[in-house]
Amino acid sequence: MAKKDVNATGIALALTFVVVSVICLVLVLIAPGFTLKLFGSFMHGIDITKIAVTPSLGVSTLLGIIALAVGGYIIGVIFAVVYNKFAKD
Repeated sequence: MAKKDVNATGIALALTFVVVSVICLVLVLIAPGFTLKLFGSFMHGIDITKIAVTPSLGVSTLLGIIALAVGGYIIGVIFAVVYNKFAKD
């Protein structure tokens, strides 16, 4: 098995998180009812319409995307390090 490039894995996961977040934001902006119903189906009985707020494109949205990118990078790095520890040469 090939070893994972730690930095590349971190960047890949960070970008994946950002893309998924942006897709979710766009869905909520153009079709909030559908999106709440769709993602509510993943929550197994939790009514997310009770906690949903009107989305904004302000600072909190930008901070959330930055936090996802940083968190995704850190998780990707941890994954690659652990993977490389157990990968056979």
